[in-house]
Amino acid sequence: MVGQIKKKLVFTFFSYLVLINVTYAQKITGPVISKPVYFDLSPPLRSIPELLPGNKENRKVEKGEKEIWNYFKRKLKNDRSKKYSIDSHRQGQFGKLIPDSALSNFEGTPNVNTAIPPDTYGDVGSNYYFHMVNLSFTIFDKAGNIQLGPTYTGTIWNGLPYSGDNGDGIVLYDDQADRWLISSICMPFYPSAPFYIMIAVSQSGDPTGSWFRWEYSFDFIPDYPKLGIWGDSFFMTCNLFSQIALNGVTAIAFDKMAMLAGNPSPAMVQFVLSQSTNVFSLLPADCDGLFLPIGTPGYFGYLGNNFIGLYEFHTDWSDPAASTFGNQKEINVGSYSQKIKGIPQKGSVVKLDPVSDRLMCRLQVRKFADHQSMVVNHTVRIADYQSGIRWYELRRTSGDWSMYQQSTYAPDSNSRWMGSMALDSAGNIALGYSVSGPGLFPSVRYTGRMKNDPLGQMTIAEQSIIEGGGAQTHPASTYARWGDYSSMTIDPSNPSIFWYTQQYYPVTADYDWHTRISSFTFANILDIKAIAEYSNVCPGQEDRLNVEVSGGTGNYTFSWTSIPTGFTSTLKNPLVSPEFQTKYIVVVTSGNKTRTDTVQVNITPAPSVYAGEDTICCRHISSIQLTGQAANYISVKWLTSGDGIFADPQALYTSYVPGVRDKHDSLIDLELIAYPQPSCPEISDHKIIRMITCLGISPIESENNPFLISPNPSHGRFLITLPDDALLIEISDMQGKMILKTDLSSYYEKEIMVDLSNRSIGLYPVKIILKNKILRGKMVLE
Repeated sequence: MVGQIKKKLVFTFFSYLVLINVTYAQKITGPVISKPVYFDLSPPLRSIPELLPGNKENRKVEKGEKEIWNYFKRKLKNDRSKKYSIDSHRQGQFGKLIPDSALSNFEGTPNVNTAIPPDTYGDVGSNYYFHMVNLSFTIFDKAGNIQLGPTYTGTIWNGLPYSGDNGDGIVLYDDQADRWLISSICMPFYPSAPFYIMIAVSQSGDPTGSWFRWEYSFDFIPDYPKLGIWGDSFFMTCNLFSQIALNGVTAIAFDKMAMLAGNPSPAMVQFVLSQSTNVFSLLPADCDGLFLPIGTPGYFGYLGNNFIGLYEFHTDWSDPAASTFGNQKEINVGSYSQKIKGIPQKGSVVKLDPVSDRLMCRLQVRKFADHQSMVVNHTVRIADYQSGIRWYELRRTSGDWSMYQQSTYAPDSNSRWMGSMALDSAGNIALGYSVSGPGLFPSVRYTGRMKNDPLGQMTIAEQSIIEGGGAQTHPASTYARWGDYSSMTIDPSNPSIFWYTQQYYPVTADYDWHTRISSFTFANILDIKAIAEYSNVCPGQEDRLNVEVSGGTGNYTFSWTSIPTGFTSTLKNPLVSPEFQTKYIVVVTSGNKTRTDTVQVNITPAPSVYAGEDTICCRHISSIQLTGQAANYISVKWLTSGDGIFADPQALYTSYVPGVRDKHDSLIDLELIAYPQPSCPEISDHKIIRMITCLGISPIESENNPFLISPNPSHGRFLITLPDDALLIEISDMQGKMILKTDLSSYYEKEIMVDLSNRSIGLYPVKIILKNKILRGKMVLE
């Protein structure tokens, strides 16, 4: 059966080579779809006979019989990092928050197969902690009791056609499916192809039980594989090379649902990024907790030149050939340098390798109620022989990912590197790492931050998991290999608990590294965040303060004060009515712990609006001019009680055309509403127009009326511009009674001012007598 599967794989692979979709100017090729060359269901892992390590010809070795080879220390093209740059994002001091003691702290898998480096990795499930290092594994319960191992990782693959393990083992737990996922490299014909990725999924949540197992074939060595768990896919990335020549990197998706069901032939969809992309050591996003919405692509990150690069992998398991990989994003980060000359350690001249050319695993993603977060880290230069850890949190709501916070953790003169970080379900972050210096043996420590702490700060006081008792003396290359990675994961049974594993040396030696496993939580640290219902209010408007509280003893007291002074309260959520900008300070006490936070309430100027004075208009007027006024508003809107229409109901200066009902009803109520800045209430004003019948006066066309009255309508004063040969002006009231008569024969001014402010609102006819004709007009008094 194995031979038949192999032939089918070759046909499928080359068929897709013919149909390959080439994008980005030959930089990305794919999708290439292939099937496994082997499948079975293993006996329970606890009953599989232990398989001993193979000889060195059946292992990936180079520059030393026991060194697990990885392609690294790559020179970046167009490297813009500055050799002597000062990291402006450096955190140069320790955090001060003291967490509780570690929940557990025990020895991990030792170097039973004399390999270097350990590539320490582990994950936690509902009941077990599965620990993997190069060529070995151990399964613990959560109390640190060994349930299986330590033993050669090849035991997991015992019974496969090519069951030798060549390192780079990875284990992950899918907390939504309650299944385990593991993978290793197999190179039975090294340095010749084919090479294999062995991948297995547990049949249940018990990792000592049976596993579905597959082997997938590769033409190039799938080096430095990393796994990520997504909603419908298991993702993997590898650096592809033959011996020491890099041939690009690959992004892979496995059909997760088919694997969970034990399907013999789950598809593998692969995209290959050529060296011209300048992408190296991609990391697949690994989701903890609830998966992102269906249809969300898988994210793949890499370290660019002062940016974090992200690709999107859209898988289509109904038609794998329709899967896509691309939509690259570059998220700029603060400048840094990768050029570290090695990490010193106490008691040895051997310098350790910082592995600063890539992102450190994991690229963790977590979904929260109002956003999604992604965290990752890498090693950067502080000085020639000192490194720090640059860490990032990216966020997105509905748009693209963007930088939320970043910092370089380097609180003293020692080096910190080989970090791994994760978010718990509350949004708190833990960062684990190695620390070493001229006066310090390599040790294992961690720090962290609470979700409400100031951005870009690791506020948890640095905690020791274990202090090293010796140095590594194995100088396998320019720098001694250390790592090449560590692992920070989250307990699915209690997602406030972090689990971290890393290597150390109890005594100075070449290969005799040890590993440590520890769990801890920040859930008991008192954490607060002061909030206000409204960040902006109108003067005197009521606002509700509140404070989010977690951790501590569970019993809290509250004390509110203000700047400027004048407000105090012992309530958790008091009401306030500030007249001006005010900062409110809350002190929360729980047992012997105290935290302080502030929230500022800003004052929004109150809006004002004026629709204009009430007025009287003739029914025969076709349009009424409106001149509203408003201040401190976002927008305005005119409304009418009648059936007329506005030229522009959202403009202060507009016109209104009365409708049929308006002219019949005689009264029109026009309302002007001003919509203010939040959270002030909207405000409005009314203009009442009385429609009357104006008898005996006909409108005069402008071409027959060569004199100007302005303003018209007016609240009392009218300026009349006179014709050159005007002799007499007469103004009457609405009943025809003359109220003004002026001889203009000896009047040399061209204008005359008429004041009707003491008259009743209405229409006033105007007659100007010339030598040979009479001009008529009207004035409207509002």
